[in-house]
Amino acid sequence: MSPDLLILGQVTVDHVVPAAPGPWREVVGGNALYAAAGARLWCDPARIGVVVRLGHGLPVDVAAVLGAAGLPTGGLRTVDDDALVEWLLYEQDGSRRSLPRDPELREASVDDATLHRRYLARLEALSASAEDIPAAWRTARAVHLAPQVAIRHAASLAALRAHAAWISVDPFPHYARGLDEQGLAHAIVGCRAFLPSRAEVDHLAPDGDWPALVRRLRAAGFEEVVVKLGADGCVIGAAELVEPCRLPAPPAAAQDLTGAGDAFAGAYAAARLNGIGPFEAGRRASVAAAMAVESTGAAAALTLSAANARRRLEAWAEAAPGPRREGAR
Repeated sequence: MSPDLLILGQVTVDHVVPAAPGPWREVVGGNALYAAAGARLWCDPARIGVVVRLGHGLPVDVAAVLGAAGLPTGGLRTVDDDALVEWLLYEQDGSRRSLPRDPELREASVDDATLHRRYLARLEALSASAEDIPAAWRTARAVHLAPQVAIRHAASLAALRAHAAWISVDPFPHYARGLDEQGLAHAIVGCRAFLPSRAEVDHLAPDGDWPALVRRLRAAGFEEVVVKLGADGCVIGAAELVEPCRLPAPPAAAQDLTGAGDAFAGAYAAARLNGIGPFEAGRRASVAAAMAVESTGAAAALTLSAANARRRLEAWAEAAPGPRREGAR
C-alpha cells in the first residue's frame, strides 16, 4: 500500500539542555519524526510516508525506529554528510535556543553572516526535497512540509501542488521572521494549510491579537491558518469556521518540549486527510502535542499509543469549548 500522507523534513541529533539544573540528553530528533509521531496517533501508520535525508553519525537506526512504529521506510535516503547535531537550550518559560555543535558552524574567527550562510547550506543539504519521494509514493493525497529552508519549501510546493490535493506547511523561522503576510503567501505558493508557531509570526502581531493575524493571513491567500501558541493553545482560521476560533491547550505533564509543534502539525495533517474539520483536527493535534511533550526524543514519541490519544481526546473535549466566533460571549 502506498502512503496517503507524506511528511518531508529532517532528522537531527538533539543535545537537550533542560531549564532546571541537571544533565543534558542526547536523543534523535528532527521535525519529520516528530510530525510522524503526531500523525500516527490519528491515522493508520502504514498510510504515512516519511521522506528524509539521513546523515552519518545518527545514534539510532531510523529505519528500525520507523518500522517498529508501523511506518514504511521507503522514503529514507542516506547522504554523504554528517548528521546535524544541535544544542537545544531551554528556559523556564519554555522558550529555547538552538546552537549547532559542528565546530565549522561555531568558528569565532568567522563573521556571523558567513556562519549563518554555512548553517543554512547545511540544513538545505540535509532537507528532503520532492525529488527524494519514491516514485510509488507520488500518488499521495496529502503532504506535510515540516520546517525547512525557504528554497526547499518553495521548490517542493512547485513540484507537488499539481498532484497532492492537500499540502500543509510549517514555516522555517529563518525566512518567516523577515516576511509580512503577503510575503509569506508569495514565498510558499500552493500551501493549503499554514501552520506557524508563535516564534515565526510574532513580529506580525506585536499586540498579541492572534485572531486578527489569522484573518490577515487568510486574506493574503492561505485557505487555512493555525497559529500554534504552545501552552496558550492555538487559534484556527478556515472557511468552515467563519471567524477564527481559540482552542486552549490540553493538560500535560511536560518532560521535554522539543517537537511539540511538529507533532501538532503532523496530527493536524492526518486528521484533515481523514475528512475531519479544522476545529476538530485542531483538537486532535493539541492532544498529540501534549502527549509528545510528555516523552523525550522522537523515538519515544513514535511509541505513543493511539488508543490513549483517543481516550484523552474524549476526556478533554468535554471541557474544551467548541467553535465560536471571536468576541462571542
